[in-house]
Amino acid sequence: MMKKYKAVFSDIDGTLLNSKHQIPESTKEKIKQINENGIPYVLVSARMPKGMTAIRAELGAKSPMICYSGALVVDEEDHPIYSVAMPQEVAMKLCRRVYELNPKISINIYTNDEWLVKDKKEYWAAQESDITGVIPQEVSFEDEEVYKEVHKVLCMGDKADIAALEQQLVKEFPQIRIYRSKDTYLEIMSMKASKSDAIHMLKDHFHVKQEETMAFGDNFNDIDMIRYAGLGVAMGNATDEVKEAADIITDINDNEGERQILDKYFK
Repeated sequence: MMKKYKAVFSDIDGTLLNSKHQIPESTKEKIKQINENGIPYVLVSARMPKGMTAIRAELGAKSPMICYSGALVVDEEDHPIYSVAMPQEVAMKLCRRVYELNPKISINIYTNDEWLVKDKKEYWAAQESDITGVIPQEVSFEDEEVYKEVHKVLCMGDKADIAALEQQLVKEFPQIRIYRSKDTYLEIMSMKASKSDAIHMLKDHFHVKQEETMAFGDNFNDIDMIRYAGLGVAMGNATDEVKEAADIITDINDNEGERQILDKYFK
């Protein structure tokens, strides 16, 4: 007999979305059907809430969202229900150090649903704004209030600059989580923030057991949730490490790999 799953957790980029950054129609229909049958479908991403709400609305999902790779969980009304911020002095020290090491690096601070930058016309910030449709807020990084509840710091820059920065920061800040989400993006957050911890909290919210959860992902920051879920699914386009961590490997995102699994387990 096929096992019953009662909650679905899905990464967005490279997983739910195809390479044109769209949700295929039949995937959308399947997710709506799952929702109507009382199965929560939860978006899980390194994005901020504002960068996820339009996708949730498109799916017709009325579920919480796991943002900043687990550092913030918001409920159906986008109110925070779980938060893991970086210690204020660590966030402040880190941002100052990035600027000292390489002033060309774009530093972006995310706190709750705010995206803070020094200059929104700066190349990387402007490009990120075009991709996400979110407009950042300009602030002075000298203001200590800026670092009060930092859920994520995103450093953007040329490939070589980001690689060098990662190497240096990992040495100097062993107490925080630092990883590249792509060659030009370095994501930094509290070591206590993880997608699996956020799912652990939400399974109680939904009254489901760990073995009744299903999770989809394609990248390094999805590994812990794929290992945690009752059924961990790696996309066909996932990295080898993600595939190794998964229970099953599905088709690539451009062939609706996620929908294929949903069709199989949710008739």
